[in-house]
Amino acid sequence: MRSTRSKPPSTSESFPLALFPDIDLGRGKKTRTYKRIHEAIWTHNKAHFVQQYLKYFVQITKHGAYIDGFSGPQSFLQLEAWSAALVLKSEPRWLRKFFLCEISRKGVKELKALAASQRDALDRKGRRLKRRIEVHHGDFNVMIRKILSKQCITQKEATFCLLDQRTFECHWSTLLKLARYKKPPNRKVELLYFLGVGWLHRALSGIRKDHKALQWWGRSDWRSLTEMNSFQIVQLVRERMEKELGYRYVGAYPVYDREAGNRVMYYMIHASDHDEAPALMVRAHSKAVRSLPSAVQSSFGFRADTGIGTQK
Repeated sequence: MRSTRSKPPSTSESFPLALFPDIDLGRGKKTRTYKRIHEAIWTHNKAHFVQQYLKYFVQITKHGAYIDGFSGPQSFLQLEAWSAALVLKSEPRWLRKFFLCEISRKGVKELKALAASQRDALDRKGRRLKRRIEVHHGDFNVMIRKILSKQCITQKEATFCLLDQRTFECHWSTLLKLARYKKPPNRKVELLYFLGVGWLHRALSGIRKDHKALQWWGRSDWRSLTEMNSFQIVQLVRERMEKELGYRYVGAYPVYDREAGNRVMYYMIHASDHDEAPALMVRAHSKAVRSLPSAVQSSFGFRADTGIGTQK
C-alpha cells in the first residue's frame, strides 16, 4: 500500500508523525492507496478509536477473543471512555471470549459489575449471546500465563490484546509470551501496546531499583533510552517488535493531550500479521474522529516526511 501525501500545516510537535505505514503487499496484488491521517487522536477519545478498530476486526474475522491486560477504568469519573465497556457493547457482537485483567480491587469491582451486566446480552436478532467473560484479579504478567496455559484460546482463533499500561506495567517477557502463543501458519495474537513517551524520561530518571526497568524493557541497556528522544524510542520499540516478536506489520499512532499543549503523550503501537490490519487502523481513526462532537474534531496536521510503520 502506498499513501498519498499532502502538504501539512506546521505543528508544535518536532518529530515526524505520519501514521500510516507505506506498505507494499507484494507483486501481483493491486496496490491500494490511502490518505494519510491529518486529524489528531486525543487522549479522551482513544477508547472510541479502539472500539471502532475492533468493529472492523470482527467484520474481517467473524469471530474472536479479546484480552485486556489493564482493563479497569482509568478514570472512574469518565466511564463513558472505558475501553472494556465500549468493546463489550460494540457491534457486531462476534467476539466470543473476553479476558479482563486488573490489579486494583476497585477496578476489579467495576469489571465484575460490567461482566454481570452482559449476562443477558442479546444479538441483533434477539438471541442470547453465548459469550465467555473472565475477570482476573492480579498482575497481568502473571495472569497471562494462567490464561494461555488453559489453551481456551484456540490456535486458529483471531485474538486481539489491548495493553493500555501506564508506564512500566507490561513486561517484555509478557509480549514474548503473547507473540509466541500461536504456532505457524496461524496468525499471532494482535497487539495494541501503549508507550507513554510524554512522561517516560522522567519515569526512567526516577527509577531506583533496576529490576523494574529490566522487566519492562527486557534488556540491560534500558538506561540508553534516557539519551534518546521520543521518536527514537518509539522507532526502537517498533523494530524490536518486528525482529524479536516476529510481527509482519508494526505501526505507531501518536495520542495527543490538549491540556499539555498538544504534546504527544503516548503512542499506540499496533502489531499484526494480517494484511488488512494497517488499512483497518486508518479507517477506525477516521470513523472515530468523525463520530465525535465538532469541538473534539479540531484539525491537527502531521508532518508526512517519514512514515512510522513498516512491513517485514
